[in-house]
Amino acid sequence: MAVPYPPDGRNGYSQNKDHRVAVASRVIQAALDERPNWTTLSERIASDLRLSLRVPNERSTVQDTFLAAELDLEWTNVIVYENDYFRRPGRADDPIAVSPDRLSDVADAVLALGWPNPGRKQSRTVHECFVELAGRYRHCDVYWAMHKYLKGNRLRVLRAHWMLQDDVEAILADPTLTAIERAEIETELERELVDAYVKWLARPVEREFRFANGRQADLYDRQRSLIIEAKASHRDDVTVAHAMGQAMYYRSIDPRGLDAQIAVLLRGEPGEEASRLLRIYDVGLIYRQQDGFVELLA
Repeated sequence: MAVPYPPDGRNGYSQNKDHRVAVASRVIQAALDERPNWTTLSERIASDLRLSLRVPNERSTVQDTFLAAELDLEWTNVIVYENDYFRRPGRADDPIAVSPDRLSDVADAVLALGWPNPGRKQSRTVHECFVELAGRYRHCDVYWAMHKYLKGNRLRVLRAHWMLQDDVEAILADPTLTAIERAEIETELERELVDAYVKWLARPVEREFRFANGRQADLYDRQRSLIIEAKASHRDDVTVAHAMGQAMYYRSIDPRGLDAQIAVLLRGEPGEEASRLLRIYDVGLIYRQQDGFVELLA
């Protein structure tokens, strides 16, 4: 079993994943006459794989397996994914399959939905795009078009949420996010920011620097005795103040004491009030600007 990734052909799996996808495919096909929804099938696939949806890494395995099987079955016209359930094909209103060379048309249709989402949250999932397109395309066609033509180009994705490439912070304002989802997204954004800064700095620095009491800073630059704390949002003054507070705390427990410098690392230049706060307390500011970074160290 291998999921198609048009127009690049089919991707192979490991033997273990091949087995899991085969199990999921059997579960889906056996339930089609019931018109099962995603939740029902997730539970049955988890049961057959002897995995728990309550354990985060096992839930992730189940969902990844389910998606792989669903895409393959839909692409090969074994199933049809309606808005909220699965069924057998054969109705007059079945969506017409899109050939690999026409997936760019589907990508254009996704962009035409409007980004950011007018009057709603700033992001969409693939499923939300599929639903908004009102049956014009199969779910698998929407999925492949977005991943092939929009991801990393016009749109970017964080934890299944798609948004404008230059508007990644908008998702953090989404009131429908749970605290856990928001924390995961912030962690991912901060990791990307740190990766970019380390690459730009072009010399060794210590990541996730651990202090004697177990606390850890995002970065430690020994050459400059500089403790750096990164945050995903630069437009929220409270978040900037939080980063400043963490950096000040890390300095207080650093063996070098007040000899250590501290700075916050942000995705963009903060507002004047947050910048003034950093200056008052002699905290450096590092922020991303186009393809590089600006360093304003105390």
